[in-house]
Amino acid sequence: MNHLLEEYWEDLKWEALMTWERLTLTDLDQVAGNIAKLEKLIQKKYGHSLWESKKQIIALIQRYDNLAFLAACDQLKEQLPKFWPDLNTNDIVHINCSRTRLLHMIKKKGRSREQAMEEVNRFLRQFID
Repeated sequence: MNHLLEEYWEDLKWEALMTWERLTLTDLDQVAGNIAKLEKLIQKKYGHSLWESKKQIIALIQRYDNLAFLAACDQLKEQLPKFWPDLNTNDIVHINCSRTRLLHMIKKKGRSREQAMEEVNRFLRQFID
């Protein structure tokens, strides 16, 4: 989970800001994706135990990674090849409604991290609008 927090921190910090209202953007910028810093910050601001802080961080990461909260997984799977014709059936099965797996798959297809993030965000907008 540490690597997910670090790698996707720029997106996750906005989720964190909505999850923990006592944290400020300045607090989260100082965390910079470091799980130990985030655990300590949650403990300090909320009085939670280390274990409770860890559980909440894991839940945050799982919510971020799970695309099924936007639409039914079958609907997402149906739309993936329309948006990315180069994804095959095995790719789609592997992605399994995981944002991080989708990002990884798009990067494997030759996009930079930034391009992959932008493409995934554009894809997801169709389910939000």
